[in-house]
Amino acid sequence: MNMNPEIELRHLRYFLAVAETLHFSKAAAQLGMAQPPLSQQIRSLERIVGYPLFDRTTRGVRLTKVGQYFRERAQNTLTKVHDDVEMARRLGNGQEGVLTVGFSGSVMLTTLPKAIEGYRRLYPRVELRLLEVVTAEQAPPSAGRNTGPRFSSRRRTARWAVDGIDPARTVHCGTPGSS
Repeated sequence: MNMNPEIELRHLRYFLAVAETLHFSKAAAQLGMAQPPLSQQIRSLERIVGYPLFDRTTRGVRLTKVGQYFRERAQNTLTKVHDDVEMARRLGNGQEGVLTVGFSGSVMLTTLPKAIEGYRRLYPRVELRLLEVVTAEQAPPSAGRNTGPRFSSRRRTARWAVDGIDPARTVHCGTPGSS
C-alpha cells in the first residue's frame, strides 16, 4: 500500500470525465474503461484530497463545493501540463527559445544580417541575441560565455562553440575574397 499517495494526471482526467458527464458509466465509456475501476480511482482521489468531490445519490451524481473548485483547478493543471509539453517539444526541436550568436569583425555589416534574416524567417519564435567578441579565440565557451554559433570575417576563427556540436563545423561570413 502506498503510504504517501500522490495525485497522478490520470486521476485528474478521470475526475474531469465524471465531472463533465455527471455519470460514472458514461465517463467510463468515454475513457474506454469499465465503471468499477473508474469508481475506485475517484474514491482514491477523494481519499488523497481528503474530501468528497461528488455527491452520489440514487438519482445521479453532482459535484460538491470542493468538487466544483477542484474541477476548475484540475482543468487548469491539465492545460498547463499540455502547454508545457508542447513548449518543451518546440524548444527541443529549435522552434522556440533563445540563440546567442557571437560575432567578430565586419560580418555585422556584411553577411550576418542576411543570415539572421533567413534564420528569423525559419524560426520566428526563437529570440536571437547578438554578442560581439573581439575574436572567436578570445571568448571560448570555457570563459563563461554561452554562445551558439560564432561568426567571424576570418575563416580560421569561425567555429561553433556549442557543447555537443562538432567543432570542425564552421560558419564563415566573410566578404567575398576574404580568407
